[in-house]
Amino acid sequence: MSTAIYPQRFNGKYRAIKDIVASLLLFIYMGGAWVTYERGYGMPNQAILIDLPERKAYLFGIIIWPDELYYLTFLLILGAIGLFICTTLFGRVWCGYTCPHTTMVDVFMMVERVLQGDRNARIKLDAEEMSSEKFIKKSLTHIVWIVLSFLFGFGWVGYFYDVKLLSVDVLNFKVTSNGLLWLLTLTFTTYVFAGFLREKVCVYMCPYGRFQSGLIDNDTILVTYHDWRGEPRGKDENSGDCINCYKCVVACPMGIDIRNGLQMPCIGCGLCVDACDEVMSKLEKPRGLIEYTSANASKILQENWQHSKNTVTKMVLSHKVILYCGVFLIALCTLMGTLIFKKPITFQVDKENLQLFTLTSDRNIRNTYNIYILNKIPKPQNNLCLSIKGLPNALLNVQALGSNYEKQQCLALKPGESFESQVFVLEPYEDFKNATQKYFNFDFILQSEDSFSISSVFYVKK
Repeated sequence: MSTAIYPQRFNGKYRAIKDIVASLLLFIYMGGAWVTYERGYGMPNQAILIDLPERKAYLFGIIIWPDELYYLTFLLILGAIGLFICTTLFGRVWCGYTCPHTTMVDVFMMVERVLQGDRNARIKLDAEEMSSEKFIKKSLTHIVWIVLSFLFGFGWVGYFYDVKLLSVDVLNFKVTSNGLLWLLTLTFTTYVFAGFLREKVCVYMCPYGRFQSGLIDNDTILVTYHDWRGEPRGKDENSGDCINCYKCVVACPMGIDIRNGLQMPCIGCGLCVDACDEVMSKLEKPRGLIEYTSANASKILQENWQHSKNTVTKMVLSHKVILYCGVFLIALCTLMGTLIFKKPITFQVDKENLQLFTLTSDRNIRNTYNIYILNKIPKPQNNLCLSIKGLPNALLNVQALGSNYEKQQCLALKPGESFESQVFVLEPYEDFKNATQKYFNFDFILQSEDSFSISSVFYVKK
């Protein structure tokens, strides 16, 4: 016996919401990489780009560097907490409306309906012996699936590989080996997952459904069958409102019967609600035998059903939801704060470890440091000046600049350019002649549009 699921399409409110959300998400997904943002100075003009070879990520005017991977941590925290809040309030609704896998499965099913017909026509076609008509319909279906899978993979790779260059390279068959590997892998996995595995991915491969039971409670809004209203099932006068038509079952893309209660495979898409409401309308009975509501609200509705005949939806902000929202806001504010006050320059100074100091022939004390400066903003820094604060007679010698000992030394950096060099700091021995300390604190000052200082130590001969 075949285990394939043939969902039937029912038009209704939630079907319309799914179609609108899927269309919007696909438009953003496929079009996001094509949005341009002029940065100038030879930098990429793709608004959203993760440049792995250069180890940079671009988001419009924001540039994320390798030493700023903590932003990824904040994004993962925001995503996880946001998912917890969504699940606690509305169950697995993320899976039903916004999951990329669910969206692609809907697109693949649409192709099936167009080329093979709706549910009954597909069942009949699969049961037939192979014929020219069946071969053509099946072949066209799989060809379109492969094309859509390639476009999905192209859309994803386009965020990591300049999308305009990728388009030209694909047309000229000159895609890099890494790019080609990702394109083929994503095409294959999308084709297999959305075309064949479908609900099995949600049930057996995705971990989300496994831990949602730890997040929902009796106040979570879920797709709920009011058994107190529908039972016993049947069509006689002593039966409940459910006439056992199985429309809710054939509408479900996961192949479950929501009348058996909440089940892990339920993705909260609400398509069974559309199917049941259509039947209730034809029978001239109140809609909402299956609806989005909570267990507590269902009990309240049951108690008042004879009086009001109106559905009740109750959302309670529990302590758990408030806690999740608090953590989410803290992480969001921290992320926004670090982005707003992000420093345009990375400035690092390390003491040379080979020796503490050198006593020169002219009786001066010299310490050696390694400096690193990186321009993180998409505009040149033409006047970066390095000086010292805390040593009154200190002089600098930046080796990479080939300069003499001076009070201050300046350099210019292009956008994204870095500068590394040894720096000699020279101080007259007489200044420390009577000192009892082995070292003195001072600051390296890097002067630009903003002022950056790094504390260091100057070692002397005791």
